[in-house]
This record gives sequence, structure tokens and C-alpha cells, in this order.
Amino acid sequence: MKNWTFKQWNTILGWVVFAIAFITYLSTIEPNFSFWDCGEYISSAVKLEVTHAPGAALFQLVGAVVALFAFGDGQNYSLVINAMSALCSAFTILFLFWTITHLVRRLLNREFENITIAEKIATLFAGAVGALCFTFSDSFWFSAVEGEVYAMASMFIALIVWLITKWENEYLEKDNERWIILLFFIIGLSVGVHMMCMLALPAVCLIYYTRNYKFTWKSFLIANAVTLLILIIVFKIIFPVIMTLFGKSEVFFVNGLGLPFHSGTVFAFVILIVLCYLLINYTRKTGKSIYQTIALSVVYMMIGFSCWLVIPIRANANPPMNLNDPDNALGMLDYYNREQYGDWPTIYGQNYTAYLDPNGIQKNEDGSYKTVKTGDTYEKDAQTGRYRLVGEKFNYVFSPEQVSLFPRMFSEDKSVMPNYISMYGAPDFTFNYGNEQVSESAEAKQFFDELRQKYENGTIKMDDYLKAKQFGIINVQRPSLAQNIDYFITFQNYFYFVRYLLWNYSGRQNDVEGHMENTNGNFITGIPFIDNNLWGDQNAMPAKFQNESTVKFFMLPLILGMIGFFFQLNRDFGRFYAILSLFILTSVMIVFYTGMKPFEPRERDYAMVGSFYAFAIWIGLGVAAIYWFLQKKVQSKGAQVAIGVVLLGIPLMMGFQNYNVHDRSERYAAYDYAYSSLKSLPKNDIMFVYGDNDTYPVWAIQETEEFRRDVKVVNFTLLSTPWNIDQVKRRTYDAMAVPSTLTHEDYREGSNDQVFLMSKDDWANIFANLKDQGAPDTQFAQFRKYLTQDSITLKEAVNFLKMKSPEKDEIVKMIFGEERYEKFNFLPVSKFVLPVNVNNAIKAGIITPAEAQKAEKQIVISYKGTSMFKNNMLMMDILANFDWKRPINFSSGGIYDPNNLFFLSNYLKYDGHSYRLVPIKTEESVDGELGMVNADELYNTVKNYRWGNFKDLKTHFDETCTQNIVSYRSSASRAAEALVLKGDKKRAIEILDLASREIPVSKYNDPRSLSSIVYAYIVAGQEQKGLKLAEDLKKGIFDEYDYYTRLSPKFQVYAGRQMKTKPMEYSLVVGAVSDAYNKIGQKEKGYAYLVNSLNVIDKRFNGFIKDLQEMGKEKAFKKADDVQKVTSFYSYLFDIMKDYDTTYEAEKIDQITKQLMKVTQ
Repeated sequence: MKNWTFKQWNTILGWVVFAIAFITYLSTIEPNFSFWDCGEYISSAVKLEVTHAPGAALFQLVGAVVALFAFGDGQNYSLVINAMSALCSAFTILFLFWTITHLVRRLLNREFENITIAEKIATLFAGAVGALCFTFSDSFWFSAVEGEVYAMASMFIALIVWLITKWENEYLEKDNERWIILLFFIIGLSVGVHMMCMLALPAVCLIYYTRNYKFTWKSFLIANAVTLLILIIVFKIIFPVIMTLFGKSEVFFVNGLGLPFHSGTVFAFVILIVLCYLLINYTRKTGKSIYQTIALSVVYMMIGFSCWLVIPIRANANPPMNLNDPDNALGMLDYYNREQYGDWPTIYGQNYTAYLDPNGIQKNEDGSYKTVKTGDTYEKDAQTGRYRLVGEKFNYVFSPEQVSLFPRMFSEDKSVMPNYISMYGAPDFTFNYGNEQVSESAEAKQFFDELRQKYENGTIKMDDYLKAKQFGIINVQRPSLAQNIDYFITFQNYFYFVRYLLWNYSGRQNDVEGHMENTNGNFITGIPFIDNNLWGDQNAMPAKFQNESTVKFFMLPLILGMIGFFFQLNRDFGRFYAILSLFILTSVMIVFYTGMKPFEPRERDYAMVGSFYAFAIWIGLGVAAIYWFLQKKVQSKGAQVAIGVVLLGIPLMMGFQNYNVHDRSERYAAYDYAYSSLKSLPKNDIMFVYGDNDTYPVWAIQETEEFRRDVKVVNFTLLSTPWNIDQVKRRTYDAMAVPSTLTHEDYREGSNDQVFLMSKDDWANIFANLKDQGAPDTQFAQFRKYLTQDSITLKEAVNFLKMKSPEKDEIVKMIFGEERYEKFNFLPVSKFVLPVNVNNAIKAGIITPAEAQKAEKQIVISYKGTSMFKNNMLMMDILANFDWKRPINFSSGGIYDPNNLFFLSNYLKYDGHSYRLVPIKTEESVDGELGMVNADELYNTVKNYRWGNFKDLKTHFDETCTQNIVSYRSSASRAAEALVLKGDKKRAIEILDLASREIPVSKYNDPRSLSSIVYAYIVAGQEQKGLKLAEDLKKGIFDEYDYYTRLSPKFQVYAGRQMKTKPMEYSLVVGAVSDAYNKIGQKEKGYAYLVNSLNVIDKRFNGFIKDLQEMGKEKAFKKADDVQKVTSFYSYLFDIMKDYDTTYEAEKIDQITKQLMKVTQ
């Protein structure tokens, strides 16, 4: 070892760092799949299925090979795919180490052979510290232990950067170009993992420039232009043009020449091979090495990209998971371009106010929205053997008043627009004098004046704008350029990049998803003076905000990185600029291109990991800078090593602090939730699911472990697409196709895209207009019965949709306009009848024979919406044809919206994590509970639950995992209540104690989930246990609420949502106790408990009044509005009191008003 060369030390220590990373990740990987996309990607790897666009072909291929090491054991598939991520992440660390040591040598201008011992020590410690800081960083570690694409994507970014350093080491060698060619082959492969890997290409180009050219401003600007051109050619020309070539060729050969499907693709493939051959042959003849290198690089990049062929090949096999069904060249082009996610403006385009302004989108003469065609939509027609033109791709034409440069606030999502308004104020508006229908209307002007008053006093909401838009009353002013720039800098880049960077290298407050509150998900430093000034007193925060995810690095990694940043800037500008390009492109440019919205469904730090990788390089260079500054003062070899060991303490500190929060080795939350959900379902069930976290885990356990393959899992969101409807209408393993009579022609793109539901008033208006036009009463005679008839059966509704007639087309034109009317349809009523076959329901296990006595003969469904889309239409088709021969369940993840249930909320049975459709009416309870409960069935369901290992207090579960605790506890409490009603208190207490053991209250004390446990304990006879839990919860609620009230106004602005939940939670707990006493016939106890709980609020109110009295009337008047911080508790408790005293609310409000007036006037 003593005589080892630097090259040997560099190689060995690189592998040592690799081993440290691999062992760390391997010891902390999740034993099964995680939430979000992991279940999807693991399934796609194990079975070579098709994931969401734009796919991950190489990840799937490598994953399929790795899956062989599970040796056919379904329970090991997830483990080995997670281990693959751990291995890829460890290789990332290896390449990072070697990249740092290379860049340090370039700073020192040393080759392997002539580096001194002091420089050797500095370089190796720089590599180790930088690499290990990234190893133990929060975002990278998160991806390293789960089966997702980001670990492999990080490896490719690191590999691409490292390969250019390999070229740089041999750039004088005769065959140095082989590294460039290999590098472009790797870039082609990397597209099969994640497209962000291509963002490392500019760093490659700039290092190439730095090595080959002397810096001048002219050459530097040319290098930038060439680099940008290469990125555009690779990202926006080569791959898209290839896909377009294949698509155009396919349409021409199949539709134009009448050849079979895929013939155009084969031709294009042959042409591509011939072009590649000719290109290589031509450049060889030129004899110029640079031309040959370019040609071979392009060809090899396309060869790497060819891994994408696995996607259409597997799509043609129709696997169970086949998202977008890209089984041909046309479908692959849309798949690559992520057409399903739509388009959004970047540099120039519409602002969100375009969707609030009645004239925000320009209109045609018939009132339809004006569009501009961007392409054609084809569909493969197996019957004719042709591609059928089914529609056009288009963009809306927005009003010039709503279009601007650099539109950062552009989302039309109604859940996002209120956030824009809360951040930058409501947009100003003027009266719409251009609308002749309202310009002279006194009613419209009165509405405008009321709206204006709301605007002036700051109470206007998004719904007010939408209401005004409906009648065309106002013109809305778009956000200014200054506001858009401010939003881009202070929110998009700070909140979705800088905050994440500081999480990793400064410290993290906790892993609670942040919405700009001072308590949730902020960066911290660990230095009280800084943190307390930024976010308020950290020690005063409630305990739930300071947990295992709270880490404090005292900004040490950040400071090292900043030192390295400036050190490289001053001493090696060319390579600094290369790393800077990687840093900016994988952070600011991702934020710019994706247009982050406030607030995303989850934290997006995993998408910025490329920039954290770049910063880790600067951390390593910061270590080298420290050695460089100390080189004259510290010349002893032992002292130099000691400095390195001290600096190694920084990544070790990060590792020790981050270990527990990233240790998923005992986490089973996603797996157990999926298992429990499927286990509880009747045989041959159809289960509707709604989001990522109730879909992908269920798919994964079916695909990897072959568990409950008799269940047909239908994602309601995806059901709005024709390709997904095709799939659910096919058998999957043991799960039969959904019962349906609609054919592909009925739901293809461009057919029944929107179905309008007519009311009697709509029919009256149509016939009145016809009469005014002089039409005879016999016209549209077949539809006149709907002037009086208000319902039809679901089968009749489906048949009506399929019916074609000229008269029906005329009515569609009246509803939707002349343009593209073929895409639309209507139903004559909004009330539907679902007949009940009780015998079939019993045989299918939907209801028991005992429950059959309560079954209704038919269910009348009042559809509340005015329109129906494809997913609703298919659900209607399923309901019309299932004839109660198969159970239908709805995941609890979508139960919040009656539209997701086809407005069948009153016909459900509670099955734990889902709700079963039953022919027995059960009204929604006062506290919002849906569905009837079969005590014995639910008892057995809860007993058979797998609980996610929440009982292990040493294991940390993040917010995504703990969200399901509500469902677990609700299952236990409702089972206990039902058992008590049967007189079985013993089993009721057993099930409650089981839930308390599996999900300990000491750690998971959320009042929203525990209020039901409080209720159930009291009902089951464990009064003192329930009351003690209730008092503990109330104390915690007030402790947290009081913390918020003590915050400065600056923080209270963003804590408003949190503050509002506390009175609601208090009422949940009080209501649970009160309702429990009422349930067991002790109403007087319930009233007494409610009064005592109100007395607590009275005491707080009296204290507030006393404080006002001491201020004097002038100050008291200014502070009087703060009374809402107390009275908000009353407002929720009033609803509970109504069951006991209907006059209490009015009397209390009068009392509060008089006391306030007394001290302020």
C-alpha cells in the first residue's frame, strides 16, 4: 500500500466508497414496493409491461434481468428491483468520486504520474468527502432505496460526466474518440430511463471545449452556441424526427399503399439503417476523424435509443398494464411527446386569468371556442386494416389581452388558481361593456358592484370570478410581467429548488409536505439564531414537527460546496462552467420547463437530484480548496490526513442523522395496504380505484405475487381514455372483463367525448325555440315525451347513446354548436333506474340472505352533473349490464366525490379500505360516514388486516404512509360500533385494542383518525379509556393552536390552514364523546361533556375580553377582530349543541357581541 501509485489509490478508494454506499442502501431498502410510482415500475420490470409516458424501456429490460434473481418467488421481486436501485445509486457514488478526483487534478494541473503526496491526500479526501456527502444526502438516499427510475437516471448522469473525464485523460491518444462514441451510446440508452439524463450533455460539450480550445470570449460564445445546438439536435430533432419519420411512413404505407400494419415502420427502419450506413461510409471516405466521430456518435446514440423498441413490442402483446397502448409508430410518437399530459406555455402564452375571463379564449360565431390545428389523431382499425382519422390535435386561441411574455402562472386547474390569488392577490377587473346582453342590465351592474366591493375588501374568491364568467359580466386583468418574474424567482425557484438544495446540504425541518407554513418542510441550519429568525422559535414548535426527519447539518456541506464553487470558478473557469451548466439545467431549467404549480401533489426534490449531484462535486472541490489554503501551513503528512479525517466527519454526521428516516427495511405500509384492500374484497370483484396510491400498490401485488387475480382493478381516471376502456373489457388473469355492451366505436376518440344530460327545462327551451322558428309540433316527436318523463333505466340510457338519427344530430348541434358536433352526445334525462336482482346479489356474495330482506327492487339514481365523460359513461355501462352477478367496490381514495360513485353514495356497504355497492339504502350519517356495516364481515376483515408495521416505534413512516392510518382506525371503530349494536362488546373491545396496538396512540395521535376510536371505546363500555384519550387529544389540539396564535403575523398568514383545522378537530373529539353517550342512551352525559367542553372555550373568551379591557377602547377596537381565534371553536360546537338546545347558538352569539361592544365602543 505504501508504494501504491495515485491511480491505484484512486481506483481502490473509489470502490471503497462504492461499498460504503451499497451497504448503506442495501441495509435500508424497502422490502416491498413503496407508494407512488414504485409499484408500477416494479411490475413493469418483472413482467415487461408498459408504464406511463414517456416510458422507461431500459429500466424495464435491466429490471427483467435482475428479477431473475428472485428465483420465481413473488415476495422477492420488489426486493431485488429495490436492490437494483441501491446498486445503481452506489455506482453513481463511484463515478462521482472519480469525477471529483479528476477535477481536482485538473485544478492542480496534474497528471496521474506527477502528483505529489500532499496533492494525492488532498485529492483523495476531496473525492471521499464529496461522494459521501451525496451518498448521505436526503433526496438521493430517498430514491436509492426504492424501485423507481431516479436511481438509475442518477447513475447515467454520473456515468456520462465521468466518461468525458476518461476521454480527457486520454485526449492525446490516437483512439481517444472511442470514449466520445461510447458516451453518446450511453446517452441513447439513458433516454430509456429518464429524459433528464440528456441534460448532462452540455457539461460534456463544455469540458470537450475546455480541453481542446484556449479560452477567448469569441470561442466561449461559439462553444455555448454549439452546445445549445447539440442539445436541441439530440433532444428536439434526432429522436422526435425519427419518431415522426416512423409515424408518417406508417400512415403512408398502410393507408396510402394498402399494406399491412407496421409495414411503414419496417420500411422506415430499413431506410434508417441505410442512412446510417451511408453516413458512416461517407465520413470514412472523407478521412477526417471529427466527421467519423460525429457520424459514429449519432449512429451509436440511435442504437442505444433502440432499447425503446421493447415498448411497442410489449404493447402489441397487450399485457395487463399497458398504459397508452403505444403499439404502433403513431402511438409511440405521442408516447414520446407525453401527449396525455397536454401542453403549457413557457416563454410566451396564456395566463391563468384566461380561464376566469369570459373572453379569455376566443370564440367562433356559433359560440364554440376557437382553436388552431396542430396535428391529426389516428386510431388503429383492425377491421379495415387501416389507420382511421378520428380527430385533430389543437390548441385554443387565447385572447391577446390574456397572453403575455413569460407566463409563469398559467394553470387552469381550479385547485391551483386560488393559490395564485392568495399569493399575488385577486386579479383586477372591469365591467364588460362589450357584452350587449349585460351592458344595459341593472341586475348585472348590481352584481358587478357587489363583486367590486368584495375585491376592495379582499374577500373575493375564485368562484366569484367563475360565476361572473358564466354571465359574461367582467373582463379580468392578467398578471403583470413583474408578478410572473417574481413568482418564478421567489416561489418556483426558491420553493421547488433552493429549499430542496438546502434540505440536502443545510438541514431539514421535517418531512411534512410544505405549503409555505413555518412548521412544515422548511430548510433549517441547526443554528438557533438563524432558524428562529427564519421560521420562529424552533424549540417552541409542537413535538409532531420535530421527529426523526429533523436533521441539522449546520450548513457545513453547504459552506464546503460554496468554497468549492468559488475555488473552481477562480482557478478552472472552463470546467466550472461545465458543472454549472449541469447544475442550472437540472434545477432552474427543469423548474422553468415544467412550470411548477402551487402546490404539487408531493414534494418534487427527486426531480432535482442532478443539481444536487453537481453541488456535491463542488463540496469535494471545497475540500481541495481547504487543503490548498493550508498547504504552506500544514506540511506534515499525518496532519494532512488528520484534516481529511476531520472533514470526513461532515458526511458521517449527515449519514448518522439521515439513517433512521431513510431506513425503510421495516416499512410495509404500501404492501400491507394493498394486501388488506384486496383481501377484504368478495370473489370476482370489480374495484374502482382513483389515484396513484390506491392503484399502483394493488397492481403491483397482483402482478408480482399473483394475489387476488380474480379482482378486476379499474382506475376511474384512466377509464376516460379509449385505450384503457379496451383493456378493462378484456380478461386479465382470473379476472373476467367488465360487463359492457358499448363497442370501441362508441368510446373511441372523437366519439361521445362529452355527453350532456338534459333537464325538463332544457327540453322546454329547445321546443320553445323551435316553435319561435315556425317548426311544426310534429318535429322531434320522439323526444317530446321527455317534457314530462324524467327517468329511464340505465340500459335504456346506454341504448340511447348508441342510437343514431338525423333528428338526434340536430339536437346535438343545438347543444354544442355546428363545429365538431360528431364528438358529442346527450342523454334525455338526468335520472336513471338501476333494477336489482336480489338472487344474483346473494349468489355473488354482494349481500347475505339476511340482508336481502332490506334490499330494494330498484335504485333510482339522480345524476347531479350536467355532463358525463367517458369514465362516467363506462361506469354507467357496467352498472347497466352487471345484473348484480359480480360485486363492485369503490376504493376509499375516491369516495369524497359522489361523481366517482355515479352518485350511489347511499347504496354502499363499508368493507374497510373500500365500499361495496349494495341494493340497500343507507343514508349518510351526521358525521359523514357512508355505507352500512355488517359487523361479522367487518370484524373478520379488520382481524385479517396487515397493518404496515406502524407498531414498530423505531421505524419512521413519512406522511404518505401515515395517511392510511385514518382508514385503518375507521375500520376498527366502525366494526366495534357494529359489534356493540349486536351486543358483542367483547369482540368490539378486542378489535379496538388490536388497532391501538398496531397503531400506537403515543406516536400517531391525529385527532381526525382517533376521534372515531374515542367514540367506539365509549360505546363498547370502555368509558374511561375513551375519555382519557379524548382529553389527551384536546390538550394536544390546544397546545398546537396556542403555538399558532403566538406566531408573528408574518407566519400566521401561512398558518391559517393549520389554525382552521384545530377548532374542527376539537369539535370532532367533543362530538365523538357526545355522540357516543347519545348512542348508549346517556344523553345527559353527552350534554354535560359538551357543556364542559364549551366552558373551556368560555374561559378563553373571557380571558380575551379581559385583555381587551386592559388595553383601553382604542387599542381594543383594533384587536377585536382577533376574537375569531376563539369564536371559531364555538362555530363548530354549535352544530353539536343543536341536538340539545336549539337556542344556544343565537344566545351565545348575542352574548359575545354584547361583551365585545362593551369593551370596544
